[in-house]
Order: sequence, then C-alpha cells, then structure tokens
Amino acid sequence: MHIYGLHDAKRAINTILPLTGYILGFIALTLFLNIFFAGMKAQNTVQNALAAHVAVTTVLSYLVMTFFLGRITELIFGLRPMPALALIRKKLPGYLLATLLLVLIVTPLFIMVSALFFPGNPQALFYTIMITLKILPIYVFPLVFITGQARHAVFTGIKCLIGNVSDSLFLIVLSVLAFLFEGYLLPELLPSLGNSTIASVITVSCNIFFSLYIFTAAAWVMKEKIYSDGESDKPGTLH
Repeated sequence: MHIYGLHDAKRAINTILPLTGYILGFIALTLFLNIFFAGMKAQNTVQNALAAHVAVTTVLSYLVMTFFLGRITELIFGLRPMPALALIRKKLPGYLLATLLLVLIVTPLFIMVSALFFPGNPQALFYTIMITLKILPIYVFPLVFITGQARHAVFTGIKCLIGNVSDSLFLIVLSVLAFLFEGYLLPELLPSLGNSTIASVITVSCNIFFSLYIFTAAAWVMKEKIYSDGESDKPGTLH
C-alpha cells in the first residue's frame, strides 16, 4: 500500500523548498501583526483591536495562501510562473468559493447530527465541524487550483478522499494535527511559552508547513491520478 504524503515525502518537501523565502517573509509579517495589534490592545488605541486583528490576518492569510498554493501547482505541473498579483486574482475566487461550499455542506449536516445524538454539547459540535473542515479539503483544494472549478472540485475531492481513506491516512492525521497543534499540543508540550512571541512563531510556522505539505502531497496525487493516461500533462484550466 502506498501511503500518500509519507512514501513521497521527499518529493513534496522539494516542491515546497523554492517558496522558503516567501514563507519566512509571511511568518515575519504575521509575527509583526501579532506584536502590533497586541500593542494596540494594551494601549486601548483602537476600540475593536481584536476584531481588526482577526480581519487583517484572515484576509492576509487567504491572499498569501492563494499565492503559495498557486505557485506550488505551477511547480508540480511545470508551468511558467504567473505574476503574483495575477495568480492571486485568478485563483482566489475559486479558493474562497470552495471554502464556502465546504462550510455550507458540513455545518448544517453536523448541526442536525448533533441535535439528534449529542444535544446540549455545542463545544463538541464546534470541534467536530472544525476538524472535518480540515480533513475534507485534502483533495478539494488541489483540484480547485488544478481545474479552476470550485463546485466540481468540492464533490470530486470529497469522493476521492472517501475512496482513498487508507492511502490518505497520513494526510488525514496531519490535517487533524494541524488543527490540534495550536489549541492543545503546543500548550501541553511547551507550557512555559504561554502566549509569547516564540509560541506565535512556532504556531504560525507549523501551521504553514502542515497546510503546504498536505496540499503539495495531495496535488501530486491528483496529477498522477488525473493525468496518468498519457494525455496532456498541463491542463488548460491552470493558466
């Protein structure tokens, strides 16, 4: 049995390596924003500093991750790199739409299941939804960036995950770890760090690595499965 993301780990890491400089820059920028907004909250200079911090970091995360995932897709398929802004403008709508569709599919389903079997436990419902939203996109997001078709990618990606659960077990475990790391694993492993700057650096770095590694490994799987029939190695929907 070939375990995706484990037996081909070297290939996935080598694909990510060209983005190292950008990744370090994003980590530094995220750290700066954390320090900046922490200072604003401490000085009460902005009434809704927390909301502003969440909004800015969320928007920045989607923009930067769109660039990262788009560039990784180009590297995997050997395509000529698009300018960063053009790449973001082309790929961001599909990325956002796929994310929204996953939320709309998962949330009502688990609310209904929770109401039937686990009433009165909203915390369990929340964590179940969040972990599921980490696992389901394993093949969805690569397909979004490969095909540019968000709705098709959502259902095809979920179907691919269900049909390859055993082979995808390593990627599933990484997806769960990516969610648990910030809220549970880091405080347990390094309780002395608390909410320090070092903790922020470790958390951001690990989350980025997990996300990029899972996407890269899954994108290679999609390339080999979809384009292993001897046809064009470069789908026209990419650029």
